[in-house]
Amino acid sequence: MSKIRVGILSFSDGRASVHEDLSGYIADCSLRIRTALEKTGEVIICGSDRTVSGNGQAREYALELKAELPDAVIFNVPVFAFPNFSLIAASVLKLPVLVISNVNGGLPGLGGLQAASSLMRQCGYYCEKVWGDIEDQNVLARCMHFLRAAHAVTDMAGQTFGLIGGRSIGMGSGTASADRWQQVFGVDIDHMDQSEILRRAELVPEDKVERAAQWLKDRVSIAYDSDKLTEESLRQQIRHYYATKDICEEKDYAFVGVKCHYELSAYYCTQCLAAAFFNDPYDWDGPKETRVFTCEADAEGGLTMQVMKEISGLPVIFSDFRYYSKKKNLFYFCNCGAMATWYAGQSSVPEENLKKVTLKPIIPKYAGKGCHVEYIAAGGQMTFGRITHTDGKFVFSVFTGQAKEMPESMLKATCEQWPHMFVEPDVSYEKVIESYDCNHIHGVLGNYVEEIRYFCEMKGIEFNYIHE
Repeated sequence: MSKIRVGILSFSDGRASVHEDLSGYIADCSLRIRTALEKTGEVIICGSDRTVSGNGQAREYALELKAELPDAVIFNVPVFAFPNFSLIAASVLKLPVLVISNVNGGLPGLGGLQAASSLMRQCGYYCEKVWGDIEDQNVLARCMHFLRAAHAVTDMAGQTFGLIGGRSIGMGSGTASADRWQQVFGVDIDHMDQSEILRRAELVPEDKVERAAQWLKDRVSIAYDSDKLTEESLRQQIRHYYATKDICEEKDYAFVGVKCHYELSAYYCTQCLAAAFFNDPYDWDGPKETRVFTCEADAEGGLTMQVMKEISGLPVIFSDFRYYSKKKNLFYFCNCGAMATWYAGQSSVPEENLKKVTLKPIIPKYAGKGCHVEYIAAGGQMTFGRITHTDGKFVFSVFTGQAKEMPESMLKATCEQWPHMFVEPDVSYEKVIESYDCNHIHGVLGNYVEEIRYFCEMKGIEFNYIHE
């Protein structure tokens, strides 16, 4: 994940003599902010911090900072700065703004914070405000929640989602309006037929296919059955992986969805291998950035996963609601063939994850060939969610839960060929089922509820937090 690009702009009193007395203190406060953010390892400060003490400077310095392409801007207001300066800068920047003032009873910074933020909000500019010392871990955490969300908002603007194939098996919940995506998220949707995967697969050099096949043989278990899963059908899935990767690189698809069911899964091979390794931070060619891939051409699932990726920098799972055990208080999440293998062990060492993975023959109802990528996900706190649309309005539903690593025998209750995540929800299963409006489920390791809440505020969409 690229670092979050943050600009800092400081504000002062508009009277020259007063500004002169305050300038050193304001600069010290700015340095404290810079130091704390850089220590997180997630942030790069772009541009040089300037202190605004006049209308012209507000515009000039904002234009200079905007040219540095920040994801978000922090307004440092540790004194009672003239609030119209902040308004002018916000009107030029048109970026997520976080207004912060440190704790100092000797100066009216809290009043300056309130005056600046209220005027911006009064005029329709979104901003968040934080009062507190940046060295306080709770204050820093609030700032980072905001900045991660701002990074997602800014970085996704201008991205393209590659829609390869159309609606799968009648699932309208995965479809999307290109107009609405552009209006709300700034994301384009580009359509391509699945036949292009087939055409390009024939052009993949055999030495690349052989190297990938050998890499898999050396790292995962492979349950060949001489029918569905053979050395040749696995090689064909590798060719499809490379073909889809080639499409994405040529067309600059930031994230992608492939229909698969049922033309490819019935007459050629399933796209399970691609679905797993696109979403992984590695493949047989080495470390790489994850690229969100959704099965069944699930557009809004892809949009959800892209937000989660941008916020967290981690791989994101794509799965299905399958079953809930009242006795065990566990949701059984499994999809028709693949999730990012990183979740098998959550390790930065690919081999640690892959040793828990088995490539299994695709189930009989798919008439094609190939493997499913089976494993049981490792444990840990998870954030689950989904962007849906109801009557034309976007809703981002979110809940948290604990992934539980379970024995292989648990797979007998569902489908032994598919990857699973067993989840103990932090909220009653009834609330999840009632309030979460899709069969597909998406999740990321960690708690990112606040980041998603901020994302929804910035985008003006409904935030549906499912909790007790």
